[in-house]
Amino acid sequence: MQQLQTMAPRRRAALAALLSAHTTNALLAGPPLNARATRPCFAPATAPAVDDETDFVSADDLEREAFAEEVVVRSKGPTAAELRARAWFEAALQEAEADYPTRAPPVALASSEGVAALERPSVVLPSKKQEPWRFTRLDDLWRCAPTRELADAAPLAPSDLEPWLPADDDEPVAVLVDGVVDAALSKNLGFSSDRKSWVGSIRDAPPDVLKVMGPLHASLPEVVKEESIPQRVSLGGGALCGLNAACAPDAVVVWVADDADALAAADDLRANAPDRVESDAACVRAHVVHARRRAKGAQHARTVISTGAGANAAVRESFVGFTKLDRFSALTNARTTCSVGAGATLTHVLDGNEAEQAHIHHATAVCARDGAFLARTLSDAGALSRVCVDCDVAGAGAFFDFSGVQLGGSDQNLDLRTALTHSSPDADSAQDIRNVAAENARLVFKGRIDVPQLGQRTNADQLCRSLVLDDGAAVDAMPSLEIVADDVKCTHGATVADLDEESIFYLESRGLARADARALLIKAFCFELVQKTDDMLPRGTLDRLDAKLLEFEERQKNRRGRYSSI
Repeated sequence: MQQLQTMAPRRRAALAALLSAHTTNALLAGPPLNARATRPCFAPATAPAVDDETDFVSADDLEREAFAEEVVVRSKGPTAAELRARAWFEAALQEAEADYPTRAPPVALASSEGVAALERPSVVLPSKKQEPWRFTRLDDLWRCAPTRELADAAPLAPSDLEPWLPADDDEPVAVLVDGVVDAALSKNLGFSSDRKSWVGSIRDAPPDVLKVMGPLHASLPEVVKEESIPQRVSLGGGALCGLNAACAPDAVVVWVADDADALAAADDLRANAPDRVESDAACVRAHVVHARRRAKGAQHARTVISTGAGANAAVRESFVGFTKLDRFSALTNARTTCSVGAGATLTHVLDGNEAEQAHIHHATAVCARDGAFLARTLSDAGALSRVCVDCDVAGAGAFFDFSGVQLGGSDQNLDLRTALTHSSPDADSAQDIRNVAAENARLVFKGRIDVPQLGQRTNADQLCRSLVLDDGAAVDAMPSLEIVADDVKCTHGATVADLDEESIFYLESRGLARADARALLIKAFCFELVQKTDDMLPRGTLDRLDAKLLEFEERQKNRRGRYSSI
């Protein structure tokens, strides 16, 4: 500052303005992500070096210099949205640290490592500047409260969960209330009668189950590890997956033992016909219900699934809200990791029923030799929904089959993303996505298939079909292929259209009202994929879909100017 006093008034004023810009941006930058309330929030601003030369500089030149440098300084600083994201994560981490002593290992171990991973400077928070988050309404995401708040509602009763329970009373059901397994509401937890499967909380898992699955923090990729894997970076799950590891109070474990007989039978079939053979072992079914009773805050749900060699399992995850929530007052940040053994078959069904809130779900799977991972996703309820499925076909002869349905109305923002890596030869995959956008909904699908040099003789298909029912609705479909191997058969495509007027006219000529005819055609458009859930969707979900389709068409009766068939 002493140098400033010896300079010409005009240059002194310009440099003072620059100093003010530096100071302002230093304050706007805020604390780093790993800063705590007990630490200083802002570092003192340092003055830029000042040239001692006294050559005359015009006032216009000085103003241009000051403005240019101010723009540069501001461009390097965080935006208002980035500041909100940083504050949101900071509050969530503080809650995780406060709640950490009450957690039991290995959940506490994973929580501590999750906090440590998130505090590293290399962690990149979600931002509109990143391609994976370009179509997600992040402003609405940061509106959700990061800390949990108890609701005044009465405790849940078994009758409240009846629409979401399987018809078979012998099937295990794990019910989590606000992220913690409730033993009173759950049923048939623990080992099965033949001790070939185990379902329950990670806190109660026996040592032999944990030994087979490995440590919890090893089955959940850390943030640093995810940053080094391209397909996981493309899904943008690094920071949120790390937050799940830091904040999840409990985890559901579904473990299925090896089935040596089924694996041997499949090997005999492959010896005669080298085509892919799915496991014919008895199917082990499990149902996981994530129930929310908190009025606000982020719920961090975690599910770990492991199927042994030759096993056959089917797991359904349902997210249900039992508390009246204000719009964007709550967030569900879920994480599911799947391990498919050699010759095993795993079917995973994801069903969300959380209206007026945000739902973020990251699912990863690794398929061993001749393993099959069948993923089914239904997104229709959340105001903001983002589902990411990451699968590594790591074994020769493995198979990945994905079916996704997005049904959006009002001003919903539904985002579905897949990242598939064919890292072994002789593997197959098929992806089929159906989107229905009405009113002012914004639906997004982005799928990526990577076939490196090792993925020879890969057969991969990816198709996204979309219906746009209103002028205000929009669908962004972005299928993509990245192929290095030279002996492959890979296809991808996308279609966007309205309902066929000739089909509507035909149904009207058979006595159906126009609204009923349109709802029937939309239902037929989605039913092909819903049918693949193998009757794992509860009746509550099917009734909700029917009601939403009829609501769409009731609102369309007096509207004009819609898309014609394309």
